[in-house]
Amino acid sequence: MTDPLLASDPRQLGGIRLLGRLGAGGMGQVYLGRTRGGRLVAVKTVHEHLADDPHYRERFRREAAAARAVTGAHTAPVLDADPDSPVPWLATAFLPGVTLSRAVAAGGALRPDAVRALGAALTEALTAIHAAGLVHRDLKPSNVLVTADGPRVIDFGIARAVDGQGLTEAGAIIGTPGYLAPELIAGDGPPATAAADVFALGAVLAFAATGRTPFGTGTVAILLFRTVHEEPELSGVTRSSGLRELVERCLGKDPEARPTVRTVLRALRDPRPPLWWREEPVRSLVLADEPVPEPEDAPPPTVRKAVREPVAGPVRPWRGRAVARRGLLLAGGGGLAAFLAYAVLRPTPDGGGSGASWDPVVRTGAAAGGARWSLEPRSGEVDALLVAGASVLVHGTDAAGSSSGVVEARAGADGAPLWRRKADGTASGWWGTSDGLLLAPDLGLPAVALASGTVRVKAPQLAPTLGWFTATGGLLVESYGETSSEWRTRATDPVGGAVRWTTPPGPATVAPAVLGDALLLAPVPAASTRLRCVGAKDGAERWTYPLAAGDGGALGVCALPDGFAVLTTTGRVHLVGADGRAVRPVQTLADVALPAGSTALGQSAGRLLVAAGNRLYGFPASDVRDRWSRATLGLDASWPKRLGGARAPVTGGGLLLHWRDAGTLEAVAPATGRVRWSAPVGGGVAQVPPVVAGPVVYAAAGSGCTALRLTDGRALRSWPLPDRVSELAADGAGWYARIGKASIRAYDKPSGA
Repeated sequence: MTDPLLASDPRQLGGIRLLGRLGAGGMGQVYLGRTRGGRLVAVKTVHEHLADDPHYRERFRREAAAARAVTGAHTAPVLDADPDSPVPWLATAFLPGVTLSRAVAAGGALRPDAVRALGAALTEALTAIHAAGLVHRDLKPSNVLVTADGPRVIDFGIARAVDGQGLTEAGAIIGTPGYLAPELIAGDGPPATAAADVFALGAVLAFAATGRTPFGTGTVAILLFRTVHEEPELSGVTRSSGLRELVERCLGKDPEARPTVRTVLRALRDPRPPLWWREEPVRSLVLADEPVPEPEDAPPPTVRKAVREPVAGPVRPWRGRAVARRGLLLAGGGGLAAFLAYAVLRPTPDGGGSGASWDPVVRTGAAAGGARWSLEPRSGEVDALLVAGASVLVHGTDAAGSSSGVVEARAGADGAPLWRRKADGTASGWWGTSDGLLLAPDLGLPAVALASGTVRVKAPQLAPTLGWFTATGGLLVESYGETSSEWRTRATDPVGGAVRWTTPPGPATVAPAVLGDALLLAPVPAASTRLRCVGAKDGAERWTYPLAAGDGGALGVCALPDGFAVLTTTGRVHLVGADGRAVRPVQTLADVALPAGSTALGQSAGRLLVAAGNRLYGFPASDVRDRWSRATLGLDASWPKRLGGARAPVTGGGLLLHWRDAGTLEAVAPATGRVRWSAPVGGGVAQVPPVVAGPVVYAAAGSGCTALRLTDGRALRSWPLPDRVSELAADGAGWYARIGKASIRAYDKPSGA
């Protein structure tokens, strides 16, 4: 899954044209790129503060050269690098696939024979890495990519050289707690050796065999202590064929006593290993990550120096098919209290349709639960869907690969075109509605009247990076970054377009919590140690609240009836009253791993909720120790993005709904964690959150959608679809799906709903 390039991102590095963002690592940003010859590559860049160190550049040069010498069937080859570039970078082959973490979350622990096959593949990869004079040093499930050709080890391109002259600063610990060898934890011990990778391999195999890390979860300090002083928890790792004994030896405290990579390979090698990655649900996950074929003449991404005011034009709609009746009422898994809003997941790359423009929808007669209409671009694509009032909003392009886009409003009853606006070319999934307006600053449409398509607020003349936006107190509030350390928050009247207030420059913040007419601005990790509360009407600072030096910044914030909750990267929970005073002493979520990028904080029925990796937690704000925990498929599949990019859980009828695994939807009581019902959903692998519309839950898995009764999970009807569902929405009349980038389909609700 790729995100669009930001205004501050480079557009080209060397001869590689950058297409989007793949993610971020400890060393820098990772981009998807295409070489002049048309090959897709993953381009890893280096943070500015590291690039400014000449010693770092020299080590980077040496290790990049060593990494290019790594060859092997189970590695991602390093293709090119430029340590002397103003932004040092390294390019590896782009391998569509999913991480081992996600594969296990979707399908559960691997069978013993699959664990052995995985171990053999990883050991072959480590053999190739060590032969080039490198130690990986950070082997973990998220650095194992499961592809259509099997598992591959990634992120060895910026590994530590065997001679000890690695990319680390003195005293720094490089690695991931729970997979980091005990001899490396002291920080002043010997340099990393191949034995450290063997330790990490044992931890990865234990995770694959059980679905959990061998040293449990918790804060960094807890995990490091357990690694050094306690034995791993290996119940669930089978003793058959000596697998348990081998993993125990790999996880030995003494590096000299661990088996060598060659010994591990001999123990695991099988002349006929199972092709476990070709079995469901992993197969569907891997296929869903295949990249979009890009036209050879597609224009390069353009830097958004200035954003024009969108011009209303005649409705020149996409082509489609339709069916009949009804207006639409917005519904979703939990709403925003101050306004009507519904937002959607960032679209994933899929195949596109054909044709030259968006043509009128095609209607078909609809029985209860039948298809109502569909919209299919000819040569363009649809990449975002939003249901609001009696309208359905669709974002897309008139031609595949186009750098500019359009937003069309369609009548929900029959798909008839209402209005069309020019927009930016890539949907972020942040848009939403408030008080009769479409709010989409990320698309160059800050505020547009839903009824007429009239622009109410112009996009800024200079468009720096957009951090987040929200609506409160009748104002559109946005966060913009001009540099990495200078961010401003601005409030605009969404009707007249007047800027009401702008804050002085400061650190970047996470999406805010809104309580009445107050916004809590919490710094992103490492940006600051101070929370700020500002008034929505005037932007005046009302109070500040200090975070401790060990808090590490905010992972998430949420509003409570009488204040705010803040979750930090170190697992500390701050409860702050509406007046800025601490409500109670700071609490710590012990034994809970909070992976960056896959952790969010929310609340329901007076309980705080935390989605963290593959676990879901609930607890009262007054006592984090009184918590429940459930396995979950992960943040992307269960917590949709709402207006402005903030994540929120799906709730309805007093229940919390989430995907327990790739094909099971679960309804949980937020107060106790008790499972009220659990329902299998066929069609493939779940990748989009469920949607609640009145008494019905709509859940899409793969190329199928099922309507379930909210109270007990009873299946009301299932629909087969032509391809994978990339986005789902619903209302009182029925439900709507985006099928890849090929079409939008509307269906009536099932009979009896």
